[in-house]
Amino acid sequence: MRFPALWNLLVYGIFGVCGAVIEYSFFYLLTQYKIVEKVELANIIAALVGFIFTFSMNTFLNFKKKDKLFRRLLSYGSVCVCGIAFSTLMIYLLKPFANLYLLKLGLMIIVSIMQFILNKFITYR
Repeated sequence: MRFPALWNLLVYGIFGVCGAVIEYSFFYLLTQYKIVEKVELANIIAALVGFIFTFSMNTFLNFKKKDKLFRRLLSYGSVCVCGIAFSTLMIYLLKPFANLYLLKLGLMIIVSIMQFILNKFITYR
């Protein structure tokens, strides 16, 4: 492949979109049907489901890294936890001022960009 980093970005984006759809769907179901009362908790649960999906897909299919699996899981998980903490804090602070579902969508975009950069250069270097 001539531009492997570009290919990784494209595939990461595809898995990211799939993971985002999964995460957003879980968030919507948990909040809309009041399965979870606190939207912050719904955000954490949904993000963890998305994390499991994207970690699996990026590790085994995109970056094709099977070595140091536990270290990569910890690294990817740490990046994910930072993203979850940031988005949960922003939801807590901004939910009175914004549409909850648009806020979640915007935060997912911001967090995804930050996480790609961190994962590309730390987790999958």
